[in-house]
Parts: sequence; C-alpha cells; structure tokens
Amino acid sequence: MRIARSACLVLLWVVACGGAPTPTPPASPAQVTGAAPLTAAAPTPAPLTAAAPTSAPSEAEAAPASSSPRAADTAESEPNQTREVTYLVVPEGLRITVAGVKFTVSATATQIASGWGAKLSVVASAVDGKPHSLGNPKGGPLAFAGAVQRKGHPEPDHFGDERAGDGELGVFGDDVTRFSRTWPPKGTRVLGSGDALDLQVALWGLGLEKEERRPVKQFCHVRMLVDKGKPRAIVEPPPSVRSK
Repeated sequence: MRIARSACLVLLWVVACGGAPTPTPPASPAQVTGAAPLTAAAPTPAPLTAAAPTSAPSEAEAAPASSSPRAADTAESEPNQTREVTYLVVPEGLRITVAGVKFTVSATATQIASGWGAKLSVVASAVDGKPHSLGNPKGGPLAFAGAVQRKGHPEPDHFGDERAGDGELGVFGDDVTRFSRTWPPKGTRVLGSGDALDLQVALWGLGLEKEERRPVKQFCHVRMLVDKGKPRAIVEPPPSVRSK
C-alpha cells in the first residue's frame, strides 16, 4: 500500500506540472492593397532629412477604409497606419490622390541664365469634404532630392533638402490650393547641354490637422535631359511604383 500511494503522488505531480505548451498562433499574412490605375503600399514614413524624398514602394501609404467618419479620422492620425496613393497620368501631367486630397502636378523646363531648370506646379483640392493641412516650411510643401548626371562626369552629383521652418498651407474642400517650386535652388549650378536631371519629389507633411501631418515620401518623379532646343521635363509616378 505504501508503494502504491507513492506512485500515485508521483503521477499527480506529473499531471500538475507537465502540461503541453500552448501553441503560438501563426502571424496573420500581410495584406496587399490593389488599386487602379497605379497603387502601392509603403512602410511607416520617417521624418525627411537631407536625403529626403527617397523611399520604399510608393508612399502608398494606404489607410484602411472605414464606414465610420470617426474611425477614418483615427486611422489618419495613427502614425503606424499606412495610406493609399493612387497615380493617374493625365494631359496636364500627373494626378495623385492620397489621404483625401487630389493633387495635379505638372512639370516644365524653365530657362535660368544660360542654362535650364525644372519647375513643378501643383493644384490641390480635398475630395473627402474635410480641411487638410500641408507642411509648408521654407521653400514650400515640396521636398527635393535626387541627382544630376553632368556631361563628361562619370559620377552623378547627388543632392537633398534639409528642412527649415514649420509653416502650414491649408487645403479646403473644392477651393483649389496652388503651389510650385523650381529646381535648382539659388547657388546651385543649372543644367547645361548634355546634363540629365533625376528629381525625386516628396511632401513634407500631409494630414487632417497640423499635429497629424506625416510625410508623403514618394510623391512623384521628374526627369529631364538637356539636348538640342528646349528640353522637356517629364513628371511620372515614382520608379518603385512603375516597376510593379
């Protein structure tokens, strides 16, 4: 009897302490957002620095749709949410829709002294009936980064903006908001014959409120080659979106 009771106690101890570990549920598969005509998804944007508008596949920063206005506002203000960016080539240039705002971007070559530069003009309007806030530091809402391939030089010259100031530009309903910027800035060598510009463009910040603004790191891309006659500036979706 003493031996039997000891075996029973041992069995109870094994049952109490040796349960099988709870299996860890598998991670949910990442969701892939599709949209027409061109849509992409981007990681959480980081503040733009000197190498600003470079980023991963399109600042497609897609925000999940919601039937609740309050939920939509929360999604827009959540820093870890992604947003959706849609690109459409139109006769005026490029139409970009992101976070409830539609932007129409055009690019033209402009003569500066004895050389050439590129001017970007933007027309913005809200498509969701809400007011929006654009970051507007010194130099305007657009951030530039990229490279110039000079004729006869084996390596390109790289450049990037540094943010200065923290102004604000509003976008309200159907009232259009216009802004523009020209490259190169004062003090930078203009484009000469045989030079090629590769310009990556971002928005310093976009949100429903000033406190909710986040960068749109892959806004658009501009390229221009100076050859004979007046060059042509071409505005298009970012390369990472076109490659998909």
